[in-house]
Amino acid sequence: MELIILKKIEEKLSQGKRGALVTITEATGSTPRKSGTIMGVFKDELIGTIGGGKIESVIINRARELLEIGKSESFEYNLTTTDELQMNCGGTMKGFIKVFVPFPKLLICGAGHVGAKLFKVAKTLNFDLKIIDDREELKFDIPELILGNFKDILTKERIDDNTYIVIVTRGHLLDEEVLNLVKNRGAKYIGVIGSKRKIETLKKNLERIAPINDNLFAPIGLNLSDGTPEEIAIDILAEILKVKNEGKLLHRTIFN
Repeated sequence: MELIILKKIEEKLSQGKRGALVTITEATGSTPRKSGTIMGVFKDELIGTIGGGKIESVIINRARELLEIGKSESFEYNLTTTDELQMNCGGTMKGFIKVFVPFPKLLICGAGHVGAKLFKVAKTLNFDLKIIDDREELKFDIPELILGNFKDILTKERIDDNTYIVIVTRGHLLDEEVLNLVKNRGAKYIGVIGSKRKIETLKKNLERIAPINDNLFAPIGLNLSDGTPEEIAIDILAEILKVKNEGKLLHRTIFN
């Protein structure tokens, strides 16, 4: 059963979903289950048991609350009629609820100079990282490149509120085509590269169809770089981290 629970958590993470592993770390007296017992808790599914009854119900509810906020925490209950659970087992149960959150997905559409540099830097961070392009010659420089037609690939790609998309293809027409393939699919962030003039045109084209969502960032990136692909990649990644971590554009220094 333990292996089944762990495999189910792994499966949920591969689907971009969260999972909680409940583990009894200490059990004394007449507790329903002993130390080392585990249970898997998901948004709409359970695997295993830590003994049933009121204590299990309380812990399941708490685990699902923690799934929502992405936090882990310990628990401790005295199973007596005078405790908050008012159980008469007469023991004590301690444990830990470990919440597993999938890595955020960073989807780079375009493997030219900027896309390639961004991919290289982002590889050092905890992203589920993918880079896509339809130019076969770029495969030699980026072995991990997903090669093929953008429409074919992106139509099948899972996109949710843990997805960050960078659009840096070989031209503005393809950028707009890719944007139309991914917009309104729930991404946390969509950034499009380009000059202010190009983005103004893109904005007018989009506004003719529907209101623009607040997850669209264009021109992409913070205004930090010297304009080289290497530093533009840092601009982009800095903006993504700001959105992902709800960061602030503030210096940490205490001297200035």
